[in-house]
Amino acid sequence: MSEQTRVLYLMRHASADSWGILGDRNRSLTPAGREESAFIGGQLADSGIQYVVVSAAARTRQTVASMGLGVDVESSARLYGAGSSTILGIIRELDPALTCVLVVGHSPSIPTLVHQLLSEDSDSDALDLVSTHFPTATCCRFEFDGPWSDLETARLTRTIRTKLPKRP
Repeated sequence: MSEQTRVLYLMRHASADSWGILGDRNRSLTPAGREESAFIGGQLADSGIQYVVVSAAARTRQTVASMGLGVDVESSARLYGAGSSTILGIIRELDPALTCVLVVGHSPSIPTLVHQLLSEDSDSDALDLVSTHFPTATCCRFEFDGPWSDLETARLTRTIRTKLPKRP
């Protein structure tokens, strides 16, 4: 990686309670969701993540807290209910001094952005894991050269999942 290489992790929140009387924004992680988050956090422990941007929804904030990354976290109301273009805009506004960032949001916007960012040199195994299904607690690692403000496409280098597809 060069000095201009940026690493972006895009993650869908972990498993959460069903919609209830508190509404969608206040849904909490399930016990399984806390375990999923801890597993992904362990996978990312040595990744160099410097900063996290997370939706203001309870389940996304709990996902990040359960990951135990120990870095600065920005809770963004703009991420809750955002489309992929809004999320890309938030990423393009990141501090240029940051080189490794995690964004935690929701479906369908996170999976959509993952597919929009794919460059031709993306890892085929990492792509196979998200080509037809993007379950909760799925995390994708991208690399690209240049400032955040120029992000158009990036190389998918790794996909981390806690739920693997069923094989026939």
